[in-house]
Amino acid sequence: MSQKGGKQKTATVATAQKGPQNYRWLLLLIGTLIITFCSLYPVTKNSFINQDDNIYIFDNPHLSKPLPESVPYFFEPHYFSGNYVPLTMIAYYLVCQSSGPAPESYHALSLFMHLVNVLLVFWFIYLLSRRKAIVAAIVALFFGIHPMHVESVAWASELKDLLYTSFFIAGLIAYLRYIGKGSDVYDPIKDNSTNTLVHTKNTSKDFPALIPVFIFFILSVLSKPAAIIFPFVLLLIDFYTYREFNKKVWLEKIPFIIVSLVFGLIAIKAQQADNLVNEQYSFLQKLIFAPTAALSYLAKFLLPVGLSSFYPYPLSVDGHLPYLYYIAPVAFVLLCYGVYRTTKYTRLVAFGFLFFLVNIFLVLQFIALGNAIIADRYTYVAYIGLIFIIAMGFDRLFQNTGDRSNTYKNVASTIVIVLAIASSFLTYARTQVWATQDTLSDNALENFPNDPIVLNNKGYLLLMEGGYEKSIAYLTKAIQLNPDYTMAYANLINSYIGINDLDHALHLADTALNHAPQNSNILTTKGYLLYTKHEYHEAIATLIKAITLKKDNSKGYMYLSLSYAQLEDNNNAIATLDSGLKYDPGNYTLLNNKGYILYLMGRYNEAIACLSASLKSNPDYTTASANLANCYRAMADTSKAKN
Repeated sequence: MSQKGGKQKTATVATAQKGPQNYRWLLLLIGTLIITFCSLYPVTKNSFINQDDNIYIFDNPHLSKPLPESVPYFFEPHYFSGNYVPLTMIAYYLVCQSSGPAPESYHALSLFMHLVNVLLVFWFIYLLSRRKAIVAAIVALFFGIHPMHVESVAWASELKDLLYTSFFIAGLIAYLRYIGKGSDVYDPIKDNSTNTLVHTKNTSKDFPALIPVFIFFILSVLSKPAAIIFPFVLLLIDFYTYREFNKKVWLEKIPFIIVSLVFGLIAIKAQQADNLVNEQYSFLQKLIFAPTAALSYLAKFLLPVGLSSFYPYPLSVDGHLPYLYYIAPVAFVLLCYGVYRTTKYTRLVAFGFLFFLVNIFLVLQFIALGNAIIADRYTYVAYIGLIFIIAMGFDRLFQNTGDRSNTYKNVASTIVIVLAIASSFLTYARTQVWATQDTLSDNALENFPNDPIVLNNKGYLLLMEGGYEKSIAYLTKAIQLNPDYTMAYANLINSYIGINDLDHALHLADTALNHAPQNSNILTTKGYLLYTKHEYHEAIATLIKAITLKKDNSKGYMYLSLSYAQLEDNNNAIATLDSGLKYDPGNYTLLNNKGYILYLMGRYNEAIACLSASLKSNPDYTTASANLANCYRAMADTSKAKN
């Protein structure tokens, strides 16, 4: 407003809203939680998925061990599917100890943690937006029911996503309290006459007040390594709240950055330990993948269709990617420039976009990990920034007055309601896709019917279910599309073994070894086939090569020892089993085989010791029980033989 007497315009700062009247914020929060719960409730009835759920949960022996043994193990440098996640493993352990191995309990925990995160996001945005309840509700609601977030809730293995997010957002809330922006106004109004900004007073507390923030950060990074970007999000909050970037602001971030570096190195080591780093793409191609992935996440934020549990890398032709991948970097740079231009008027767009970008930066495939170029779960925290931009725009629209303002407000409200209904419906439908391994595999196949990895995964699933003929069809197609795909060869060989076509299986093993002569898995399978066909000398030569390439190859040691035994070379058979037991001392099959050969050699006491150890490792192993009984009979100990 202009002033009389030629006085210069001065910027004004609106009075902070002290608190919504009549607990409107509480009603909005409750409504948000109810809608989220109803949209995602079906996940509690879903099954486990063979993708990682076996590693983390139902095939994980450490979940059933005593507490003093399991918890230290999780904190030691042990990795699960390429991740160091001790707090997540403890959460799995507690569920297993209290409810057993049934999937319902794990899915119920995931849904509960997601609702907790919805609450925390509401609180965080409520403070960040100057206590705007409607903004907090919109962000929390679409965070809760966005279809891209179903993967993090419906996949039991992604409890780490939910757990790290809880501590992550709690840390951001604590940080807003620390810098004194939990209730103060900090969105300065621009004075057009002087082209300057009015800064609010820096009310941040002393460094000890940062301790709760640091504790939440540590808990978050112990839940999932993705939390290492936390200090950079703190800097974004400093930027958005117009904190002065003085010496104190930088010094207070140093402990956070040090922890991030340490856990970043641990994360890289964990990925390398499980051979998850994909080295088949050049550095230039990885630079192209990054903006492509970012734009893909943006596109699926606006239009979440064609969702899949797996998004394969593009197939290159003569070393060239599809032309869209070369356009993506240009489009992304233009988008970033457009965002930069908005800072002339507001920091909102830049903050929201950078919040999104920082939270997906680590998964933009600068270091190619695994076989997927993007994944739904990586957007779990990142989309908060994008939704915040839209919600704040919605709120600012409602602050406007004018002849057409009511029309705009009605249109905007209708759009939000329609989008909420659509998101809820799509999310509910997406939970059905995650119901079983079959439904999930079929969905990926529907989206990518000619991708070798998707075809292999479907073939493997059919193989595990005993559908060998159908499995052969999918796996054969996968190999036709990618003749170097050794994993598909391994599954196809096992499918032919399933229908007892050993000659075809052996031929496929030789074909696979032409592509990958150093593949220990294929060599072991070939050795097994030669053993089954009674070609023991050839089996021995093949299996020796297999265990030379992979020292802890338990199956290789087993089939090698059996081949020696068939040639009545019991000494080499025993020596082979001893070598295998050095790497896997509790392997009940190797212990049983050693006990059986010692029994054949008449060394009954040694045989009894081995067979007893086998049964201690697996009390239900009937083969070892029968062999132990035979030992006692041979020693004329009929009482123990009957037991």
